Amino acid sequence: MKKILSIAFALMLALGANAQLDRSKRPEPGPAPKLDFGKYKLYELKNGLKIIVVEDHKLPRLSMNLIVDRDPIQEGDKAGYVSLAGEMLRQGTTNLTKSQLDEEIDFIGANLNTGSASIYTSGLSKYAEKLFSLTADVALNPSFPEEEFEKLKKQTISGLESAKDDPSAVSTNAFNAVLYGKDHPYGEMTTVSTVEKVSLEDCKTYYNNYWVPNNTYIAVVGDIKAKDAKKLIQKYFGEWEMGNVAENVFEKPAEPAATEVSFVNKSSSVQSVVALGNVIELKPGAEDVIKLQLANQILGGGSLGRLFQNIREDKGYTYGAYSSYDDDELIGEFGAQASVRNEVTDSAIVEFLAEFKKLQTEPVSEEELEGAKNYIIGSFGRSLESPQTVARFALNVQRYNLDEDYYKDYLTKLQALTAQDVMDAANKYIKTNAMHIVVVGKGTEVAENLEQFGTVTFYDEEGNETGPPSTPIPAGLTADSVVNMYIKALGGKENLNKVKDVAIYYDAAVSGAPMKISAVSMKKRPNKFKMELSAEGMGTLNKTIFDGKKASMSGMQGAQDIEGEELEEIKKQGEFYPELNYLSDQYTLKLTHMDKVGEEEVYVMEVTDKEENTSVEYYSAKTGLKLKEESTEEGPQGPMTVSQTYGDYKAVKGVMFPHTMVMDQGQQIKLTVTDLKVNSGLKDSEFTK
Repeated sequence: MKKILSIAFALMLALGANAQLDRSKRPEPGPAPKLDFGKYKLYELKNGLKIIVVEDHKLPRLSMNLIVDRDPIQEGDKAGYVSLAGEMLRQGTTNLTKSQLDEEIDFIGANLNTGSASIYTSGLSKYAEKLFSLTADVALNPSFPEEEFEKLKKQTISGLESAKDDPSAVSTNAFNAVLYGKDHPYGEMTTVSTVEKVSLEDCKTYYNNYWVPNNTYIAVVGDIKAKDAKKLIQKYFGEWEMGNVAENVFEKPAEPAATEVSFVNKSSSVQSVVALGNVIELKPGAEDVIKLQLANQILGGGSLGRLFQNIREDKGYTYGAYSSYDDDELIGEFGAQASVRNEVTDSAIVEFLAEFKKLQTEPVSEEELEGAKNYIIGSFGRSLESPQTVARFALNVQRYNLDEDYYKDYLTKLQALTAQDVMDAANKYIKTNAMHIVVVGKGTEVAENLEQFGTVTFYDEEGNETGPPSTPIPAGLTADSVVNMYIKALGGKENLNKVKDVAIYYDAAVSGAPMKISAVSMKKRPNKFKMELSAEGMGTLNKTIFDGKKASMSGMQGAQDIEGEELEEIKKQGEFYPELNYLSDQYTLKLTHMDKVGEEEVYVMEVTDKEENTSVEYYSAKTGLKLKEESTEEGPQGPMTVSQTYGDYKAVKGVMFPHTMVMDQGQQIKLTVTDLKVNSGLKDSEFTK
């Protein structure tokens, strides 16, 4: 995230804005309770380092949160170096290698996590001195090892590649880009190309420019006396030298004169990710923050909110619909979002806008007003039972120069708000007639119906403007001809039928996996199949075998037979060139439009089998080869896109095989062929347990 912790975010953490409640009733109204706001101590060292200590002796635990209070940063064509710098802090110090640092932390059962502007450490209070020592070593003496930098860079690139197939991630990036502009620190996008340009020196320069004590807070919470915490911080951070605090100034993002629609096409999507919103000028601690919080709670702060009750409970368009706001010293935002079925995308947007307008023009009922207030009051009061909340609020008071009684008076001010205050906040901060609407979905089914809301502009996953997704297919081209082009490009039907067995060996790069992984895939006619994954030093991770009738899976968790629907899926894996049957009555084909995979133009074709499973396949208009295929599977959070991308085709015994594949099922796996054997005479024993 580009934005640093704000009051709105702190309150959302405290209140649990999206907590699921009993939707049948609201809390009974009541007066604002008198808050027992926890006590804390404030100190400041000579080097400008500010200290907040909240004593809590209930458990023998201790935590500290180091926050560098810097301005937002525009990273430009090297977007990503700031977050990489934060990760690099955890990769070793001038005193400890990464493995030694890990051992020191594990030995005392502690946790230590770093970010671009933070370090969070926690552990048992009896190891207090060690916790402070390790935190200081990480903060003051990072070694920035080149080898670890290259590993992190590869992991980041792999994650970005995977995110291109995640509609929610694409929506977040697109929303920020159109809301703030790609040249604003909150709107610029980290991409594969920007990360590839990042050097280790960029990370070091960022650290040297911004990590200074006179720009930093340390909040300590737990089983330690305030004076002892101060002594330890003085001991380990007291020699940290002051520096010049870099200050950055940015123009206010341009706002649309009328509502604008931005669309990102995902041809395989069965649902659309919809986001609506606008920038707002609302600084932390401003009087209107409380008003907007109450208005947002009524509108879409949880399952009792109007958006949820309307778009989910009444209309059944989505699993959930919510709204949110963000107060910020630079520029804030109001937003609302939901994932809805393709066929009701425009209808859902109509309901969003109607609820915005209703909140602006019709006073909320007394029952609704009091219910929202009491939800906030109850959650706020419970949050103060946590000393972490007290520390967070104390930090906000210092960072944003708030009145000392800001949080003590918060609920009294909340209770005094009226229905008119809610309407005023809605009218001031929800710009219903001049907002951004961002939709990520299937363009051929959704885009045309969005023109009623405003001018529609099309973008790719990286925020680059494109044309409409429905570029027409050349005259005379049919799905049958695309299939025939593909078969011919592979080597022709005769050569494909000559392939009796094939064994492919891969190096596998798995996002986030530190060890070397290899894979082997084997097939033998008519339909035998084997896939095995192995890791260096660990042996076989997973092995799937289909002998033509029975299938089994084995690995580190044991072995089991595969039956039912899973068996039918395994059978399909054993098929040789299923595209040879695409023109039979086993499949229904629909050539929809032209698109691009990378820079290459492709024909997009929907393929539906007899079980009505549909995949979207992308064939190169230049070579005829298949470059990508996507399908939708049901995941824990609803439908998710699963994709495979093919590249580096090479001929082996007259048949073209892709020598690189990228599979993405939420986690990305890149396969690179190291050896490929055709008609090597595979034994049937390869396909038995």
